[in-house]
Amino acid sequence: MQQSRIYLVAAILSLFFYIVGVISGLFIEKSMTDYTEEKVKSLQRRVENLQLEYAYLSIIGEDLSCDSLSLLVSETTKKVRDLGKELETEKGDFEDLRRDYALLSTKAWILNRYMKDKCGNNVVVVLYFYSVPCQECIEQGHILDELREKNFHDKLIVFVLNADLDEPIVNMLKKTHNISSTPALVIEDKTYKGLIERERLKEIISEKL
Repeated sequence: MQQSRIYLVAAILSLFFYIVGVISGLFIEKSMTDYTEEKVKSLQRRVENLQLEYAYLSIIGEDLSCDSLSLLVSETTKKVRDLGKELETEKGDFEDLRRDYALLSTKAWILNRYMKDKCGNNVVVVLYFYSVPCQECIEQGHILDELREKNFHDKLIVFVLNADLDEPIVNMLKKTHNISSTPALVIEDKTYKGLIERERLKEIISEKL
């Protein structure tokens, strides 16, 4: 009788821990799903906000002084850069957001080129074409980051673009600048193909300033 009672208690405890485990698992899974959905919504809001900024700049750009326009463009460019870095670290299925980011990056490049032409800003604007997988693209990205952080700071403005994206604007830019392989850099109006080593790239950028 005592042994039967022990077996019963053991069975009840086993069932209890099983149920707790299932409930905990469901709770964790739901929490992760909620987090992912919230993350996606947050990224979407930021993309939409950037799109509104571009629309606003396109309407009032001609009426703004160069100082005011420069400030707005700098802030928008920083937001694009920060969003790109965040998307790079995300492991989830954010393909649509990454595609939107690529288009925003293209708009930011065009906007900065416009700023340079209109206001004569002493900066070098670079459009960097990469692909995945591509080891040399990774190396080129590191070199660009290092030059911007250690040598040129705000004088070097870099926008990245996935050359494999099948988008009209991407295809047009590739055709216009004769991009047939990666990595490739469009610095001002000149295209540089293949991996450009740090010292050579530093020299090219310095000549443009």
